[in-house]
Amino acid sequence: MTIPRSAPWTAQEIAALRAYYPTEGHNVARRLPGRSVHALQVKAHKLGLKTTHKNPAPKPRLQGEAVEEAIRLREIENWSFSAIGKHFGVCEASACNVVTMALCVRRGYRPAERDQHGRLTAEGIERLRYALKKGFKGIEIQLRLGVSAACVSEQRRRYNRDLLARGKAPLPPPGGGQAYSGVKLSSAKRRQVEDLFREGLGTQKISERTGVSRTSCTRIRTRLFRRLRRKGEALPGCDSAGVRHVHAESIRFVTDEQKALLRAALLDRTPVQRAARELAIGASTAYRLRDAIAAELAGEGRILPPPRRPGRVRREPARDSSWPPASPQEIYAFRRLLATMGFAEAKTYWQDSRRQAARAAREAAATRRLTFEEQLARVGSGELRITRGFVRNHLEPRLSESWCAEARC
Repeated sequence: MTIPRSAPWTAQEIAALRAYYPTEGHNVARRLPGRSVHALQVKAHKLGLKTTHKNPAPKPRLQGEAVEEAIRLREIENWSFSAIGKHFGVCEASACNVVTMALCVRRGYRPAERDQHGRLTAEGIERLRYALKKGFKGIEIQLRLGVSAACVSEQRRRYNRDLLARGKAPLPPPGGGQAYSGVKLSSAKRRQVEDLFREGLGTQKISERTGVSRTSCTRIRTRLFRRLRRKGEALPGCDSAGVRHVHAESIRFVTDEQKALLRAALLDRTPVQRAARELAIGASTAYRLRDAIAAELAGEGRILPPPRRPGRVRREPARDSSWPPASPQEIYAFRRLLATMGFAEAKTYWQDSRRQAARAAREAAATRRLTFEEQLARVGSGELRITRGFVRNHLEPRLSESWCAEARC
């Protein structure tokens, strides 16, 4: 479908533009109803026309009670700017601008200086440039100076052009180079994130490998998922709704070193559950690995030796409180250490940290002052007893007045 071209400019329209644009700016569109504001600005630029007219600054998309509701959703309900924008029917950037500009004064910051038209003055621009030079994040500048995200980006571009024209060093990256959700990503970085998603990795792993924030990775994944869905495709390991069911790599996976240690323990006739506890492996996973090892040995013409069970015992040995990990959460926390340490080193580190934490908890409990309710509970259990109060005499003996007089002499 071809887009219809606009009609060529007539001599009367050009004459009206030359006559009224220098004083009225894009308000001359009222005199030329067949031309849009953008067309007027483009034609004025081609003709070399300048205007002294200052348009008022754009007004926020939300006003009055809508602003208060947006602040409540952000500060109390912890809604994202995207969710707030969908709630009010505006874009994410507009919701962000409304909330941050309203919170600027409420949090005690001084907004950037503006003129009667709502535009930034020279002092306000200087303060904004100082914040850019300090490497503040865009959202921090918005909150401290009460300006929009587009204003921060535009002033950053202008200041960078000014510095390069004067032969100065460019501005530092936003946030000092820190990866956060508002930083601008290059096309190469976005393609790298998309390629890792196509390999079946999750958001957390991709964020760790690429240095891109998790929020940015989530947004890239959403756009990639929509693009693939239009083609009838899906991400590896995900269903048609984008829900992941198969992980290509995860910290929760049993490491190869754990599998090798479990194999050695089973060949040494250690029971499966005991070996699983000592190696921080779940019982179900250990039995599946046992079956896989038995099948592998059967393919080689060997058999897995039966476990050597201790039989009946009178009392169980005292369990070490620092090992093994007692819950699935602790098991996953220990496996997170295996990403950077060997099993023996990680086990030693885990035991030392748990013993130190237990020692600190005992010391804190011993020195903590009991509340009145806890004292009553201990008295009720018989651990503490209530005694009668008594008058405590002075430790120094009472001296007679005559002895004191002789001593003074």
